Amino acid sequence: MKEYTCIVCPNGCSLVYDELTNTCKGNRCPRGAKYAENEFLHPMRSVTSTVKTSLPEYPVISVRTSTDIPKEKVFSLLRELNKVTVSEYLPINSIVIKNVLNTGADVITTAPMRKGK
Repeated sequence: MKEYTCIVCPNGCSLVYDELTNTCKGNRCPRGAKYAENEFLHPMRSVTSTVKTSLPEYPVISVRTSTDIPKEKVFSLLRELNKVTVSEYLPINSIVIKNVLNTGADVITTAPMRKGK
C-alpha cells in the first residue's frame, strides 16, 4: 500500500494505492485513481530552476521543463543545467536545452531577457 495526496484538482484527496490489486481508495473523482496509478508505476515531475548567464543584467535566468520528465531523471537534469551558460538575450519560452536527456522535454526560459533591463 502506498499513500499519496492527489494534486490533480483542488480537493487534495488522500489516496491509498494497493499495488497488489492495482486499486485506489480515497479518490473523489476518476482522475485521482489515475494519478495514484501513474505515481506508483511511472512518477513524472515538472522541473523549474535557473541557469547562469554571461549577461551583466542577468546573473541567472529562470527555466522550466516544457513537459514532465521521469522523476528518476530530475537530478541528472539539474546537473545538466549547472553546465549551461546563456550568452544571449532570449525571449520567454526560448529553448535552452532541446530534448534534455532524451526525455522529449525541452528546457525553456520562463521570463524575457531584455538588454538594458
